[in-house]
Amino acid sequence: MLRVVLDTNVLVSAFFNDGIERKILRMALDKKFIIVISLPILDELRRVLVEKFNVDEEIAESYIFRLKQISKIIRPKKLKDKNVRDRDDIKIIECAYYGKCKYIVTGDKDLLSLKKYKEIKIIRSREMLRILLQQCKGD
Repeated sequence: MLRVVLDTNVLVSAFFNDGIERKILRMALDKKFIIVISLPILDELRRVLVEKFNVDEEIAESYIFRLKQISKIIRPKKLKDKNVRDRDDIKIIECAYYGKCKYIVTGDKDLLSLKKYKEIKIIRSREMLRILLQQCKGD
């Protein structure tokens, strides 16, 4: 089954908006693909929801708990890659690399500028939704 890392900005958008990102999350709930996630990504998600968007801690924890239930949680090793402009993005790449993912889905310009890391394609939400919908037609 297709393995994908959803960047924090995609997960935040799915939390707040009933748009493309939430459709992608629903497809994970329907077991159309596997979300691969790490504790550093979950920690960042928690911090962003609570500190940046003033989401109540219990609500943020409830979202994270549900996300954990539908995701494959991995403990990636550290990469020492010099090609990543924003060092905060390395946790996303580590998760995708060690989680054997085919895609990273993000809105982050620094990550998107890479286009790929080794064999992992770095794409926007709209492209991921298109890929998932095509995959569903083939099932």
